[in-house]
Amino acid sequence: MRIFVSVILLVLCQSLRAQFGVSSFYNMNELRTRDYPGMVRDQVLPYENSLEVAVHYWFRLPKKRIEFQPTVYFAKQLHDRLFDANEFGIQFKTNVYVFDLGADCNCPTFGKQGPQLQKGLFIQLSPGVASHQFSGQDRSTLFTVGGGVGLDFGVSNLLTLTPIASVRYGISNVPTGITFTDDTNTPLEDVKTHLTTFQLGLQATFRLDKRHY
Repeated sequence: MRIFVSVILLVLCQSLRAQFGVSSFYNMNELRTRDYPGMVRDQVLPYENSLEVAVHYWFRLPKKRIEFQPTVYFAKQLHDRLFDANEFGIQFKTNVYVFDLGADCNCPTFGKQGPQLQKGLFIQLSPGVASHQFSGQDRSTLFTVGGGVGLDFGVSNLLTLTPIASVRYGISNVPTGITFTDDTNTPLEDVKTHLTTFQLGLQATFRLDKRHY
C-alpha cells in the first residue's frame, strides 16, 4: 500500500513540470478458471464490474511519435454480491501513433497539423503489475499485460481528451478463497483463476510546459 502511495505522489510531483493526465474507466471483469483436471469446462465466476481511476505522467521519443505513460490506478467493484474486491496497479503504457509515427513535433495533439484520425489515433501496449484484495483474503500481486486503442481530441494547447477501449489480462493466479467442485461436487484443490478486464474510458491530459506550444 505504501509503495503505491509513494508512486502516486512521485508521479504528481513530476507532472507539475510537464504533461500529465487523469483517467476514468468502466471495467467489465471476467474471472475464470483455466484448464483444471476434473472440470469439464472453464468456470466463469460472478466477479462484478468495477470503476477505475488512474493518473499518469507523459514523455516520448524525440524523433518518433511513440509516447510513454507510466500510470498508477485503483479499481473497486460496483457491487459485492459474492465478495468485495479492489485492485491497485502500475502500468507502463506505450502509445504508438501508427499513422503519424514520423512526426517530431514535441507538442500536444492540438498543435499538430493534419486530419484528426491521422494525428490522434494510437495503439496502446500496457504491461504492468497489479495487487488484488478479496474479502477475507491476503493481498496478492501479479503481472499483467494489456492493449488498447485510443483517439486524441485536442481541446486546446492545455487539454487533450482521449476516449480509450482496452483490455488487461492477469498472467498469474488471482486467489479468491472460493471453493471449487467438480461435476460430482467433490472439492478441488489449488484451482487457479485469471482475471480479464475489458475497459471503456476517458482520459484528460494536461500540458503545462508552454514553451512547446
